[in-house]
Amino acid sequence: MAAGSPFPPVGFKGRTIPVGQGNNAFVFPGLGLGAVLARAREVTDGMVLEAAYALYDYTAMHFPDLLYPPVARMREVSPYVAARVMQKALEEGVAEEERIQGLSFKGLLEFVRSRFWEPRYLPYRPAPVI
Repeated sequence: MAAGSPFPPVGFKGRTIPVGQGNNAFVFPGLGLGAVLARAREVTDGMVLEAAYALYDYTAMHFPDLLYPPVARMREVSPYVAARVMQKALEEGVAEEERIQGLSFKGLLEFVRSRFWEPRYLPYRPAPVI
């Protein structure tokens, strides 16, 4: 079971079932990142479908009892989805980035992770109260 917003677990027939947060944020960041890094000429139906399959596979590998991974794991999901999207773009012949040609999935994942944005926040001081 999944919903668009976070909800507490639900009791059903004596079981407690976690409610997954089904959100576009699990697919679209990885889809977009993969398309950009592959320098894809277009985003194909196959690439969109591959992003969905990648999310399913990631969830099945790491959270077999859930429909979606926890939102807190989104930064791990996005590179995985992006690498799968790039793999599909290569397979479909729409990827123009020469540096990814011939890379394995592991190589694509490393390529994505090396370019994945990491926020770095400057230290701050609270403004004085006037």
